[in-house]
Amino acid sequence: MSTPTQDSSFRITSAPNITYAQWDTERFETTSTAWTALPGASIDLRLGQGAPSYGAIFVATFSAEALSSDQGGDGQGLLAATVFFGDEQAEPLSNNHRYVTARGNPEWSSHTFIRVARFEPEFAVRQVNAQVKLRVSNADSGGVQNWVLKIERYNL
Repeated sequence: MSTPTQDSSFRITSAPNITYAQWDTERFETTSTAWTALPGASIDLRLGQGAPSYGAIFVATFSAEALSSDQGGDGQGLLAATVFFGDEQAEPLSNNHRYVTARGNPEWSSHTFIRVARFEPEFAVRQVNAQVKLRVSNADSGGVQNWVLKIERYNL
């Protein structure tokens, strides 16, 4: 499987070739400090021969109502969120993807982020499914509800 390149910019001169979307209203909460897949927040993406393109730039937008709870702590607990394409985390890569923090009296609030992955053209078929993943850090729990995952595909 190819890994996304480390380019930090690109120029879009046309509309996406394909736009995918997935959403759900169900609440999902986690206490895991390891990346945990958000159930249902996955979009099947393939590259290579017989797929919609041999290579692509994918732009992922994720929006949800989110909550992070840190009942006995210092208010520094957080829920981190990102998108993986296959086994690779999308750009920008960071160990600090703070989606929502557990400050004050926890309450649901809306948050959005954008991530990007680029896969150079190859003939070999590759599964690069987009998957939203969550994890907590210094928090009792974190969760999302009423979420939307949108993927824009720009064929290379």
